[in-house]
Amino acid sequence: MKKIFVMVLFLALFSCNNSAEKPKNLISKEKLSEVIADFAIYEQAYVIQPKMDLEDANLFVLKKHNISARDFKDSYNYYIHDSKSLNEIYDNAKKIILEKDPKMNEYLKKNKFENKPEQ
Repeated sequence: MKKIFVMVLFLALFSCNNSAEKPKNLISKEKLSEVIADFAIYEQAYVIQPKMDLEDANLFVLKKHNISARDFKDSYNYYIHDSKSLNEIYDNAKKIILEKDPKMNEYLKKNKFENKPEQ
């Protein structure tokens, strides 16, 4: 999951401009959460099966959600200027992942990775 976050963060940083102009095809926060959750799931599959082509997996996720890479990048760049929205997107993505894999929630609690307030 860290690799996906870093990849998306670099994508956003290198393609950012100083304005946070609303893109023409802005992806909703909910939809973006679904896409990021799927990216994270495929990222973990890559860890288990390193022969998998992660770039193809990312393109598959975008196609599955009927989103172009450009629209994803533009929407992510828009939301990155609003940390509250970006945190909401990632929190929703985490919820989606835990709904798809309830055993992960048990694992996190068992290993004391539950949500702790940031200090």
